[in-house]
Amino acid sequence: MYSISEIARLSGISPYTLRYYEKIGVLHNPARQEGRKNGVRRYSDQDLRFIRFIHGLKQTGMKLEDIASFVQEGCLIADDYPETQIDETLSKRIEILDDHLEQLDLQMQQLEAVRSFTLEKRAFYVNLQSQRDQEKN
Repeated sequence: MYSISEIARLSGISPYTLRYYEKIGVLHNPARQEGRKNGVRRYSDQDLRFIRFIHGLKQTGMKLEDIASFVQEGCLIADDYPETQIDETLSKRIEILDDHLEQLDLQMQQLEAVRSFTLEKRAFYVNLQSQRDQEKN
């Protein structure tokens, strides 16, 4: 089990942000030491994995509202809900992730275009520098 400071260090998310994410429903409330309502937060390896996933979604541009919706939809799957509602929940989660994957694909295309142009410019300057070095000799 990890404390909030350990989770912050391992996930790259500050303790303040972790508390905020709990408050707005992006993260579930973690277990508490000795089960007390105000006890010290205790996070499991599974919590850490999920926090890293959430952090990755945020870092790649997913809106907090969409992340919160994704998390809330997941709660319905775990609870005792009718099959039709679970099917809707699964569809909603898939839709959220599909939309995000489309955004990631677009970002990757944009990054690849910038990378390609940067490589061309670098090659130009390396070539120019090489020519100048040859002229000096």
